[in-house]
Amino acid sequence: MSQPFTPTQEQRDQMVADFEALLREQSGIDAADRDALMHHFTRALDEAKPDDVADPQALMANLSQTLDVLQENRVIQAGDRDGLSKAFAEPLNNPTVKRALEFAQRRQRDGEEQALEWLQSQADGENAGSKGSSATPAPPAGLPSSLGAKRPVKTYR
Repeated sequence: MSQPFTPTQEQRDQMVADFEALLREQSGIDAADRDALMHHFTRALDEAKPDDVADPQALMANLSQTLDVLQENRVIQAGDRDGLSKAFAEPLNNPTVKRALEFAQRRQRDGEEQALEWLQSQADGENAGSKGSSATPAPPAGLPSSLGAKRPVKTYR
C-alpha cells in the first residue's frame, strides 16, 4: 500500500513562504491580520491529515473554516464568502476531478497498482462509449492519461 504524501520541511517552508507572499500583496491586510492568518495557516499545515486531501467533504470543511477566519479578520465580506465557497465547490462536481479524487482515495486505500487498474478500467469504459470522438489533449507529465487534466496545477511534491 502506498504511503500518503507528507511534505518535506523544505516543501512546507515553500508553502508558508508562498502564502505569506500572497498576503503581503493584499493592500487591505495589516501586519496584525497577516500574522493571525499566518498563524492559522501554519496550524492548519501542522494539523492536516493526509486522508483529507482526497475527501471533498473534508476539503469543504477546511475551506469553510478558512473563510470564517478570513471573514473574522475582515479580509473578506460576508457576501464574498458564499461566492468563494461556490467557486471552490464547483470544481468538485467536475467528473474529471471526481475521478482524480476517487483515484487518490483508491491509491491510498488499495495501493497504486490496484488504483491504476481501476483508473484504466474507467478510461476503457469511456473509450468504448465514445468511439470516433475527437482526441483530448494529453495531461501534464506525471499524471495518468485517463485523468484528463487540461492545465498544470502548482504542486509541492
